[in-house]
Amino acid sequence: MFKYQIQKIKYLLGVFLILYSFESLADIDGSNLKNIVCKMHVKNNKNITLSLDIADTKEKKSIGLMHRNKIKNNHGMLFLWPDSQTRIFWMHNTFINLDLFFMNQEGVIIEIYRNAIALDKFNIQSKVKARSVLELNAGEFKGNLGDKLVCPSL
Repeated sequence: MFKYQIQKIKYLLGVFLILYSFESLADIDGSNLKNIVCKMHVKNNKNITLSLDIADTKEKKSIGLMHRNKIKNNHGMLFLWPDSQTRIFWMHNTFINLDLFFMNQEGVIIEIYRNAIALDKFNIQSKVKARSVLELNAGEFKGNLGDKLVCPSL
């Protein structure tokens, strides 16, 4: 009888852990993240429309684009902070190559890190203090220093 109760508890615990894991993975595809539409004003007068998931909490920033197998063209993630600091990123559990655009408080690109390699353990540290960081598919956007992101969250 006691052995049966232990097996039942193990079974219930296993079911709980599986359900909890699925619930905690809900944000991995970005479906539970706030999404906004922004425009990138580039120097050659073309405007590019971007659909961006917002990472504005410690938890969202720590997960970022991890565990995603792909992101659509003109989609990405915008990391927001209340102040300008040196920013550090890494590609741990990130399965896609990314370009990182470091921006000041006005949304102007002040530094670019191109082609961060998927699953790389190397820390990517900005050389300048940034207020926000935009992550997009590597090679998708040929932005330059001075281009400006305009969106409601900046």
